[in-house]
Amino acid sequence: QGEVRLIGRLTVEEGEMKYALPVIPLKTFNIKQGSYIDFTGDIMNPQLNVHASERMKALVTEDDKQRSVAFDVGVNISKSLANMGLEFTIEAPEDLSLQNQIATMTPEQRSKTAISLMATGLYLAEGSMASGGIQANSALNAFLQSEIQNIAGSALKTVDINLGVENNT
Repeated sequence: QGEVRLIGRLTVEEGEMKYALPVIPLKTFNIKQGSYIDFTGDIMNPQLNVHASERMKALVTEDDKQRSVAFDVGVNISKSLANMGLEFTIEAPEDLSLQNQIATMTPEQRSKTAISLMATGLYLAEGSMASGGIQANSALNAFLQSEIQNIAGSALKTVDINLGVENNT
């Protein structure tokens, strides 16, 4: 019977988000506590601030020595639903030297590295091959980099958000 408006904030205490891309299998990310959706009038265009991550382990090679590192890879969703911002994230909270390396990357490099890790299970930072990391031939590496670039550039085209509210509190 007219325009529906909603004002308020839905704050997440816990939850899961599922996400899949062409070369990344369906992943289940844990939504971080404090993520929220702000309704400022138009019920179909809320402001989003959702952070979700998943713990993954991968081998990292430095100075010809391999070690297992736990990574938190994830997705940050921001801006409004109509003009959504999507960023892939990666952190190595238990490995200070690797976390410092990740911190020096640009946001685009971090997104590419996170997508690479989710797609291949390998830590493929831009400098890792030069320092004795993964030994792939250049044709395979070029193909992977091309696919990762395509995914990073077109990720928003496949985003579909479904917000199911099961409880009126």
